[in-house]
Amino acid sequence: MKLLIAAISLVLSVAIDAEEAKSIKYNTASGSQIIITDLGLIPGGTFSSGLAINNQPVIVGLANDSTFAFKRPFWDANTGVIIGFADNFSPASTAIPEHVNGTREMAGSEVYGDNVYQGIYWNPTGQAFVLPPLAGFDPDYGSVHTRAHGINNLSQLVGTGKEAEPNFFTHAALWLNKDTEAVDLGFLGQGIPLNYSEAYGVNDLTHVVGNSAVGTAIDGFLWRNGQMTDLGPGQAKAINNTGLIAGLDNLTNKPAIWKYDVTNPNRAPKIRQLPIPAGFFSATTTAVNDSGDVVGYAGSPSIDAHAVLWRNQIAIDLGVWPGGHYSVANGINDLGQIVGTGTVAGDNLDHALMWTVDDGSGGIPCEDLLSFQVRCKSSGGGQKLQAKLTLTDTSHSGKQVTITVDGDPTAVTINGNKAQLSINNPAPGEHTVELTDPAGCFPPMVPSCN
Repeated sequence: MKLLIAAISLVLSVAIDAEEAKSIKYNTASGSQIIITDLGLIPGGTFSSGLAINNQPVIVGLANDSTFAFKRPFWDANTGVIIGFADNFSPASTAIPEHVNGTREMAGSEVYGDNVYQGIYWNPTGQAFVLPPLAGFDPDYGSVHTRAHGINNLSQLVGTGKEAEPNFFTHAALWLNKDTEAVDLGFLGQGIPLNYSEAYGVNDLTHVVGNSAVGTAIDGFLWRNGQMTDLGPGQAKAINNTGLIAGLDNLTNKPAIWKYDVTNPNRAPKIRQLPIPAGFFSATTTAVNDSGDVVGYAGSPSIDAHAVLWRNQIAIDLGVWPGGHYSVANGINDLGQIVGTGTVAGDNLDHALMWTVDDGSGGIPCEDLLSFQVRCKSSGGGQKLQAKLTLTDTSHSGKQVTITVDGDPTAVTINGNKAQLSINNPAPGEHTVELTDPAGCFPPMVPSCN
């Protein structure tokens, strides 16, 4: 394994209508403690996969049973127990969920062949409904040419809709609810050979991310309030509620994040590449939570991939189940629980997996923070960009927090009840300064330096 294991212990929990869930705990060389939980198989089944997780916390996935019929189980993430199943839509194929919101509504698709597919919405009880076609085009063709990839807590879904002849263009689509025709989000430009766009994520502000053809290239986009912003050559795959987009930088073929201002559409999003774990040459992202944790995988899926967590823009290799050969991470919730798939020693079959990670860098609750102040100050003929975090007492003295300036994180040690960062002669103009660990305690500050 590329992940160094310092200690392993087994913890068992009871699962109903499935194999017993098993957990392995180990420490990495960097000091992170990781627990991998194998959610097991349905009795007689040959595979399971964890596809998405919400904050309840409930995991949704795909698995087969002893008759090889596909099922969509719900697991309780705290116990590993299967607590129900979501419906299929048509017996002619298999509906596969891709994303779940906070009330257990889901988005996904059912594919019947190379050119027949339908976007599917599931209500909180698991009942499946086919989504209406793209507005303004042939409804007969459009009704069997939709896909759904994401859903937010407003029950809005995003994906694609395809128009009929003569163009056969694929359009990024937004469903404001499961019963209304999809809104066409448009294109970034003229695509070669065809116009193309596809939406993959939507947050609770109805900001949508996805990809669009620009000439022969594919660029990521951010859509909000009827306007589509070009993120540059790349693939935008997921978005959170605090202004972070996760995806891939096509220019370098490296995982990347874009930071954007959720309140100011006139400020351009800023891209930052994420590191690739040691021993790998490629990596991609799949999901992001509201704390800014990004997950995905490095390597080749089903071959040698390792699930990865990027926390504070540092890559943590989540490894594989001992004896397995690959793992991928598909989703993460705001509790930091990660779900995905990987092979497990013993049967070498794909199993649904869950990871929890303690990297030792957090542990400071927002309630222990009094204020976060940022300013540009003239000093000795130059400027200083200063950030100061004040805590309610000195109980966290010696610990570290992370202050991020324009996407560049810096670990700062708490001295007494204060943590301070000072940057000499910053570039003129506005700078985005955030407390990113612990995250979510204060809004970003945007001082202007002369």
